[in-house]
Amino acid sequence: MKLLEGKTVAMTGGGGGLGRCYGLAMARAGAAIAVSDINLGAAQATRDAIIQAGGRAIAVKTDVTRAQSFEELFDRAEAEFGPLDVLVNIAGIFPRVALVEMPEEQWDAVIAINLKSVFLGARAAIRRMLPRKRGVVVSAASGTGIRGQPKGSAYSASKAAIIGFTRAVSLELKDTGVRINCFGPGATDTPMWRIGKSEEDIRRLLGAGYVYQPDDFSNIVVFLASDLSAPLNGEFISRDLHR
Repeated sequence: MKLLEGKTVAMTGGGGGLGRCYGLAMARAGAAIAVSDINLGAAQATRDAIIQAGGRAIAVKTDVTRAQSFEELFDRAEAEFGPLDVLVNIAGIFPRVALVEMPEEQWDAVIAINLKSVFLGARAAIRRMLPRKRGVVVSAASGTGIRGQPKGSAYSASKAAIIGFTRAVSLELKDTGVRINCFGPGATDTPMWRIGKSEEDIRRLLGAGYVYQPDDFSNIVVFLASDLSAPLNGEFISRDLHR
């Protein structure tokens, strides 16, 4: 039996590079995926890739800064595939701006998309999971949330908060059968990572082995979404914390 056989997964940020890789990996592991993104076309492209690979998926346009948008996502997922088992929070933005140059509106956008979305999604998902006494929330954090990064104050703050949020909520979920964990995939070669970098910088970083490929962390996401990770609650799994 596959690790995620019979499980219903909702995933935000599913139209991006990481979302597509993680969605395909979870589908290969047997999950049915509700792929969500603010860009419906991008979500549909991931959905199509999953279906072409033999998996089951739907695409849903989701504004992760709105509570009602999560209810609509989960309603669609459950109507199509059955009760929600897993929420994977991937949606995020990373504007590279020095603190003294950052507009307040940009800070607010990062916190809303990266952090508020995790609160809204986790709250809505856990409310559905608690009566069934099973389910897991998995969120993308980052080692940047621990060590910081120049021109990344808002992003670093949002990811640090996700780690703290995950640990706090895990204490509330003790002995309920519902769990919450987060992970840091490390610097990954996606369109978002390439923003602001010259071709020379990209070649240098890729050649140095500092940057991972999007699929490198997929098995960890599958593991966290599966029952194999049942002993873990409130954990942050990162591979680049000390870089």
